[in-house]
Amino acid sequence: MTALSPEPSLDAAAPYDLVILGAGCAGLALAARLARSDADLRVAVNDPRTEHGDDRSWSFWHHDHHALRSIVAHEWSGWTYRGLDGRAATHRVPGVTYQYIRGIDFYRWALDAIATDPRITLHLGVGAHELAAVTLDDGGDGVRVTTDAGPVLARKVVDTRPQRTRALLYQCFSGVEIEHGGRLATDTDASDADAVGLMTRMRSGAEGLGFLYVLPLGPTRALVEWTRFSPAPLPLDEVAAERDAELGAIGLGDAVVVREEQGILPMGRVDAPPSPVAGVALAGNAGGALRDASGYAFLRIQRWATRCAAALARGEAPPAHPREPWVRRQMDRIFLQALRAHPERSADYFLAMATRVAPQRLLRFLTDRATLGDLVAIIASLPLTPFLAQLPDRRERLVAAAAVSDARRQRVER
Repeated sequence: MTALSPEPSLDAAAPYDLVILGAGCAGLALAARLARSDADLRVAVNDPRTEHGDDRSWSFWHHDHHALRSIVAHEWSGWTYRGLDGRAATHRVPGVTYQYIRGIDFYRWALDAIATDPRITLHLGVGAHELAAVTLDDGGDGVRVTTDAGPVLARKVVDTRPQRTRALLYQCFSGVEIEHGGRLATDTDASDADAVGLMTRMRSGAEGLGFLYVLPLGPTRALVEWTRFSPAPLPLDEVAAERDAELGAIGLGDAVVVREEQGILPMGRVDAPPSPVAGVALAGNAGGALRDASGYAFLRIQRWATRCAAALARGEAPPAHPREPWVRRQMDRIFLQALRAHPERSADYFLAMATRVAPQRLLRFLTDRATLGDLVAIIASLPLTPFLAQLPDRRERLVAAAAVSDARRQRVER
């Protein structure tokens, strides 16, 4: 694990122009862009973690030129969908690749930028607690942040800390980067070094959807993640045990594990975001960065960080993540409700889109650029009746039912 050192203590006397709560993807993305901008701001970035390690990665579709191109570790021209029943499709779109960034490389990119600006300081091992609107000594509006290192004053706060939320589904995943000695199983369709196994060994039953996500990182190395869609968050040790069983099923049970990553992503948030304190903007996944139907957030966070840094440099309030367009929001909701209502058909729904929708259309939908024609093609690829039944908004009722079911399951397990 690589440790990246924090800056020294917080200044509790003079107010910061900006305090960023959380030094994860969103917090560091914003701080790095502020460091590269003309903003004349005194900024503190606080996080309870004590180091940044190689604990995660992010992938996305993009063309060749973008701000983070220098830290893309791998890219592939194709991405494959495959069910356990043999149905499969490999997609390629000219000019676009599926790109992979290691967490540690992103952290270093951001922290190197922060280090060039003496007005931005990073404070690791410092958690934040209560936030309260206050009037500053100069008469301006501000926020008092109670931290492990004492109270801090700020003119503005961007809060990127994760928050618990109720959701229609949860994407629970557990992955390992492995050395496999060239034995990557062909039924993942990731034996092709220029294609990722986006959703492979896909199947579904009463417990919902499960699939392997496989990124070939070289002739003998790969990142392999087992993912489950569930109406309630699953214990990650349970997901890891299923992952290990999948590795055994594809002949990699004895592969050497280099590192691990895991997480739970809420899909189709039910709760409204909490009303922030005046002067506080929510960002990151808690602020709406996560795409409900896919779980992709990285590029959405980077776009927000660019806009937010520009607004702050102009003396404006930090903007929130843009609200999802109504059509996209409703399509994602209906799709997730259908997955909840018919978990045994989940794999069929994904395979129908993968095999019946042109790659360009499906890619535009996944990357928030869908046209009306794309939406029509996606709707036409799916069975009509189950989705028409989900037109009413049933999120509250479905989530309440899941809570009761999960409580019963926990009582049985005890």
